[in-house]
Amino acid sequence: MRNIRTAWIIHLFAGLHAIVALSCRYAGLADELLLTILTMAMALIVCMKKNLSIEFTASIVIIVNIIGFLMGTLGASLLELLISSPYLVHALSTAITTEILGWSILAIAKIFRASRTSRSSGTTSASYFKWILLAAAGIFVFRLFVVLIFSSDPIDHDLALDMTGKVLSNSVALSIIVCLNIIYVRFAGKKLQNSSKLIKSLFLAIFMTGVSLLEAILVSSGLPFAVNNGICDDFMLLFVVSLITQITVYCIVYMGNYAITVRTEMHAAREKAHKAQYRYVNLKRQVNPHFLFNSLNILDCLVCEEKTEQASIYIHKLAGIYRYMIKSEDEDVVPLREELVFVKLYVDLLNVRFPEGFKVETDVPEELMSKYVLPCSIQLLIENATKHNAIRVDDPLVIKVEAKEDTVCVSNNIVPKITRSPSTGLGQKYIRQQYMDLSGKSIMISQTDSIYSVTLPLL
Repeated sequence: MRNIRTAWIIHLFAGLHAIVALSCRYAGLADELLLTILTMAMALIVCMKKNLSIEFTASIVIIVNIIGFLMGTLGASLLELLISSPYLVHALSTAITTEILGWSILAIAKIFRASRTSRSSGTTSASYFKWILLAAAGIFVFRLFVVLIFSSDPIDHDLALDMTGKVLSNSVALSIIVCLNIIYVRFAGKKLQNSSKLIKSLFLAIFMTGVSLLEAILVSSGLPFAVNNGICDDFMLLFVVSLITQITVYCIVYMGNYAITVRTEMHAAREKAHKAQYRYVNLKRQVNPHFLFNSLNILDCLVCEEKTEQASIYIHKLAGIYRYMIKSEDEDVVPLREELVFVKLYVDLLNVRFPEGFKVETDVPEELMSKYVLPCSIQLLIENATKHNAIRVDDPLVIKVEAKEDTVCVSNNIVPKITRSPSTGLGQKYIRQQYMDLSGKSIMISQTDSIYSVTLPLL
């Protein structure tokens, strides 16, 4: 099944549903059991192909069977108005319902992408199928429960549809049920997270029964729109319909809450990973052997030439650079004013190494100095400019740092090197990721034949 397209799987099961429905009708046999098995099999295969998690798969298996029954019944009622053959009506309604359910599962898989934790989080295949089998067993037990209750008085499908309409049309009761389910799902996620499976199951059973009973009473009495005398004669059927509605609402709320929780956790984990990567890049730069080698060489030359005052200034500026790197290591953002002070220290060291052929121009309004940027981001862009461009006296490298409105732009003229240094692009990649994680804003990179520029958002 892995190499078969999902669309063909849905079409295949739609055809199988139609064939089973026709065969059972001709043979005079009940088809509910076989159709239920086929529906669960299709839901399971589609969910596995889309790599949905255990919780989602189990919830979807339950939901598609409940909604499939209602859709199939309603679809058959509509088709009877157009087609006279009951055999064809049943087969078509079953096939169409299966198609709708299959494509709905695909839509859910796209909407709740964050829930694609699959079985990769330490869950074994045995545990995965155990949950699916429990969901399937729950459906069969519920069907058996309904059959036993109404064994002496077969269910009138028209009456059942009428009851379903009453339950779904009572917007106030339905809103109360949805709110109660949201509260319970959030409560269970926090308070019952470390409880045993028995305790969780007991709480869930009590909650399901209580809410279904409440909904049945509200609908039966006509509240809040009217007040009827007593409870309707078909209260047990109304309770079953309410229970089916409650199970469906619970599964939908659970899936939504699960998707939001997983999405939030994934975003936090991704942000943490990006921050760690950026700090790793900064750490590598702190112990960059080329930077240290060049700095120590320059310092050695100053000492040998007995330029003690210049050597002392150079040492203090070098210490200031490392002090800033260490200080900002745990900071998400730093004031633009502090970053520019750090940049000046770094540029001063470069000017000692390149007294000619290199210049940095800064144009930042005072009112923007209190804005924030990523630590070492501007310095990294200046470092990249000196790394990937030649520094010549006859064609100087000019780097401009300009701030306007809510952005700061670092641009330089392109001075091609005879031998180009390979570029990994990791520094800019991590800067882009950090800005997206922190503010949802991205950096902008622009290049022409003569100018290369990177624009960073001011936060």
